[in-house]
Amino acid sequence: MERKKSTSFQVVTTFGVKMLVLFGSFIISIILARALGPEGKGIVTAIFVVPNLIISLADLGVRQATTYFVGRKIYPLQDILSSVMVMWLITSIISLVVVSAYFFTGPSHVYGWGLLSIALLTIPISLFNNYITGVLLGKERIGVVNLSGLFSFIVNLFSLVLLVSIFHLGVHGAAITQVLVAFVLMIYGYFIVSKYAKFRFKSIQSIPMELTKKGISYALALFILNLNYRVDIILLERFTDTNEVGVYSVGVSLAELIWQLPAAIGIVIFSKSATSLNENEAIERSTRLLRITWLPLFLICLLFWLLSPLMVSYLYGDEYIEAVSVIRWLLPGVLMMVLFKILNADLAGRGYPIFALHVYIITFLLNVVLNLVLIPREGMNGSAIASTISYTVGAIIFGVVYARKSGIKIHTLFVLNRDDYNLLRNLFKQLTLKARYSQRKI
Repeated sequence: MERKKSTSFQVVTTFGVKMLVLFGSFIISIILARALGPEGKGIVTAIFVVPNLIISLADLGVRQATTYFVGRKIYPLQDILSSVMVMWLITSIISLVVVSAYFFTGPSHVYGWGLLSIALLTIPISLFNNYITGVLLGKERIGVVNLSGLFSFIVNLFSLVLLVSIFHLGVHGAAITQVLVAFVLMIYGYFIVSKYAKFRFKSIQSIPMELTKKGISYALALFILNLNYRVDIILLERFTDTNEVGVYSVGVSLAELIWQLPAAIGIVIFSKSATSLNENEAIERSTRLLRITWLPLFLICLLFWLLSPLMVSYLYGDEYIEAVSVIRWLLPGVLMMVLFKILNADLAGRGYPIFALHVYIITFLLNVVLNLVLIPREGMNGSAIASTISYTVGAIIFGVVYARKSGIKIHTLFVLNRDDYNLLRNLFKQLTLKARYSQRKI
């Protein structure tokens, strides 16, 4: 029987892995930006934005629903996996048709089918990886999920250096890299999950329907959320040019680095909440982690705001310097979205994704309207302003909804209590004792 790790251990290890991947992502981002230039970077961003959005919808929430059903042991794992494989085949075919139809509306004339075909190839592979991750999270194999992040970074780095820097394949090399990364994760996930069950294409009883019914709310919520994150790229491409899209994408990537800690926490919370039978315990765990992370993330945002000119100029070059204003406009909204990312992981894990869907339909519409108004006037800065406003409004509304749903007061999400202070004090004492013990051994 597998030994389950504590929440704090899983958060720390997940965050540690994400920090390693984050450091690597800096290197990858710099290589890509300098090798391709703003225009090439903009093209790569543009061709993948719609496939990635469709993946989030075509997923049908199967990843989250699988986590829920596996974690609660509602059906045998073999039956779940066999049904999931059938769903993967169907959703992959439909997604390829839909994205191809979209490419026919204009992108095929701009970028050519050779490049767009590479983007299409990532769809079935990425969907497979999403479904397999659901099984791993349901089994609380968070360490395996973390390791897949390291594999992703290593393959990404070596492929990018080989195809873009050495063989000078440009945007085609960058696009092929995305396929290679997804393919390696596919093979890795296949071998891990095959230890628990066999991969078969067989629909078992009503499981596909149950997965879809449970997961569709997850899928719609994730789709609307991702659309809210990426509608600015779609509209910028239509109103401006790929050069501006490339600069903007660098600013967005740097600003969204702030989300690495809440992303690490969110993975653990989702897995824990999906397998927890005590809702009060899940609520307390999630709100405590949120309260503890507010101050350090605020300080990190402040540091980012101050150092962004040096970071962009030194790392990416002066041709991307306009990304500084994008970063600074985005940071307040990015900080506010931390609230959503942590609390939504708890609600989604407990089987309530519909709350995120209701909230973010409103904020998505607000984001679209603001982008349409501000992009013609302010360009990429207008898009950053629109995103920050919509992120902030969405986070505030979601915080109120979460508090009401969980039966807690709104200040509970922000103000540290006595138990939090005691936890931090004990943690600090443990770290101090370990440091002193290590010094004595030396």
